[in-house]
Amino acid sequence: MMLERLFEVATPHLKRNDFGVAHTRRVFEIARAHFDIPKDIEEITLASIVLHDIGGSTVKEQYEKGPDIANNLLSQLGYGSDFIQEVCEMIRTHHEHPKSPSLSFKILYDSDRLVMFSPEEFPHYNSRPNFNWDEVITLIYHEHIKNLARRSLQERKAIPVYKI
Repeated sequence: MMLERLFEVATPHLKRNDFGVAHTRRVFEIARAHFDIPKDIEEITLASIVLHDIGGSTVKEQYEKGPDIANNLLSQLGYGSDFIQEVCEMIRTHHEHPKSPSLSFKILYDSDRLVMFSPEEFPHYNSRPNFNWDEVITLIYHEHIKNLARRSLQERKAIPVYKI
């Protein structure tokens, strides 16, 4: 696996996102900690996580620019065309909620949703008017991640916010 090298070459692009490289690292760590990723899909799953937000800060930028950037980076690192196509398709659709996606997609999607409940990202989403946490949880594919999200939400909502 060349994931550290992939992180390295992706970093300049990932820095352009709202949450930057730290977000990608958090999503990556969530996937590693909370999923037993089968060996045969581990590299494609983790590569898609590293590259999922590579196109920019907005979903539009990620969908439009991300696949081309990912294609270039993965090609430079010697990945094959089938691998690259699958990663690019996940990047192009990672905010959507298909009915029967691959396990790699589900792991990417759920990890990217669970990170929203992290101490670093929760305040950003929670400050949006009428943000619907229940909808986020409902769309998570794996039951154990839904449960983790519910527990995290209870913990975050229990922490008092002090305005200075």
